[in-house]
Amino acid sequence: MKNYRKFGPCAVCKNECKIDDDIVVCPECGTPYHRKCYESFGQCLYSEKHSEGYVHTNSNAKGDNDQPLEPAAEAGPKKCPRCFKENPKDSCFCSNCGYPLTGGPVRTTTFINGFPINPMPGFEPMFKINENGTIDNIKISDFARYIKGNLLYYIPIFKNISKVGKSRFNFSAFVFSGAWFLYRKIYKIGIIFTSLIILLSVLSMFIEFTYANDILGSIFKAVGVASSADITIDKYDLILAQFYALPLLQKIILFFPSIVKVITFAIMLFSGFCANRIYYKNCCSKIKKIKVLCKDDRKLFDEEINKLGGVNFKIIPFISICYIIIEYLPRFLI
Repeated sequence: MKNYRKFGPCAVCKNECKIDDDIVVCPECGTPYHRKCYESFGQCLYSEKHSEGYVHTNSNAKGDNDQPLEPAAEAGPKKCPRCFKENPKDSCFCSNCGYPLTGGPVRTTTFINGFPINPMPGFEPMFKINENGTIDNIKISDFARYIKGNLLYYIPIFKNISKVGKSRFNFSAFVFSGAWFLYRKIYKIGIIFTSLIILLSVLSMFIEFTYANDILGSIFKAVGVASSADITIDKYDLILAQFYALPLLQKIILFFPSIVKVITFAIMLFSGFCANRIYYKNCCSKIKKIKVLCKDDRKLFDEEINKLGGVNFKIIPFISICYIIIEYLPRFLI
């Protein structure tokens, strides 16, 4: 950046933007930043002044005697840039979502299941979203209060679903299926999927250890092998002949564990592809119902949306216990 002096110091670290530095400039007001400083803070320092027409000026530029505006001291409550909740002016962290409210660089990367979630191509970054904007006639600030966590992931997706019907594959919902829906308080689908997976898994184990292993053992005994490890190429035709000779019910019993795996994988795929759309519709429905219930009572609205929104952490121990039972129960049956 050859004409770096017209930009001046970085707004975050206050160090001069040098020729060899990687510089970015806020498209709204022209404030300069080192790229790392901008990414660490996550948004322009003067984002709240953009609506007032604030434009950055630099005293180091030739012929420019105007001084850049410094962030004004906040006389009123601090508004959280993540969930937009107002906090006391001396707060260091948001009381609703825990986001840092200090003026220094903060880490803004969102994590889901230990993996960083950054804006993807084609999806609008969170720091460009106006809290007073709307999605399906619902304020983004209301969505933020209802969702609470992972706004950087969900708000851009909701906007794309509303505008162009475009969503993303949700890997968390794919891996955890029914548990993810329960965690996000979508209880009907969550209970159906979780119950179905647990019942199919338990039934599959019962059939496998009660009937399937005996049928398979009789086939191996008929062809003269002790286990699958002893099967040779010349024994395959004999095993297939024994299988084809079985009654239809016994064939289904042998294949039932595989059928359960296919059904479970289908549920996982459905969850991965449809979870974001289902969650979007659920959020819209719940927020609109809360608005009708509370009418113009903003305090009651905030109380209801905080109670009904967010995630259900209490479901995690229950799901973990079910997973352990399904995973380790076969070892006690062998």
